[in-house]
Amino acid sequence: MSGDRVMPPEHGRRIAELLPHGRLVEIEDTYTLIPLDQPARLAQLVREFSPGR
Repeated sequence: MSGDRVMPPEHGRRIAELLPHGRLVEIEDTYTLIPLDQPARLAQLVREFSPGR
């Protein structure tokens, strides 16, 4: 999210660019602790990204 001071969006974009097959997905209504804020949405995205799903 744009107000996150621990991991600003520009950091996420840069990391995604550096990783092979990397992509940035922004999850609304969450900040740095996505597993606490939006655990179901995070799990869904991990399943979608994981090979052999």
